[in-house]
Amino acid sequence: MAKPEKIQAVEVLKDRFSAAKGIVLADFTGLTVAEANELRRMCKEAQVEYRVVKNTLARIAAKQANVDELVEHFQGPVAVALSESDSIAPARVLDTFRRQAQKPQFRVGYVEGRLFSADELQKIATLPSRDGLIAQVIGAIQSPMAQIVWTLEGIMRNLVSVLDQAAKQKQGAS
Repeated sequence: MAKPEKIQAVEVLKDRFSAAKGIVLADFTGLTVAEANELRRMCKEAQVEYRVVKNTLARIAAKQANVDELVEHFQGPVAVALSESDSIAPARVLDTFRRQAQKPQFRVGYVEGRLFSADELQKIATLPSRDGLIAQVIGAIQSPMAQIVWTLEGIMRNLVSVLDQAAKQKQGAS
């Protein structure tokens, strides 16, 4: 790669690292071309960028993007999966694919400003998305209130029914 191309590649990686909410480094050794294409397709559907990187350029880009925790992990065959919108989407997509093909293997992840090991990434990958977690919390808060409203409505319905029956009896007595 010529020097201007390397400079451009470092700039692109630096911009991606800076904007990413979630970054996962994986060892892609053993992936066939068909498997790699399928993984790329899954990543694209989940709005995750997946690319194989040159370690030297990735180290420089990580330093420039202030993601120094990742620098030492750019050794050997490394692929980077990152997302600017969902911090756990890269881990989730790679974990889903790994369950089918047994590859790629997690190395480390950088999620919301914190470094995670491969084991921790595997646990994170099974978590629902941020929106899903928010929906679960709202549902848990809303459920007791909905039961109270339902109970109060039932009491009011019963009261109206009793008053209606009393009015009918009074009309029948007169």
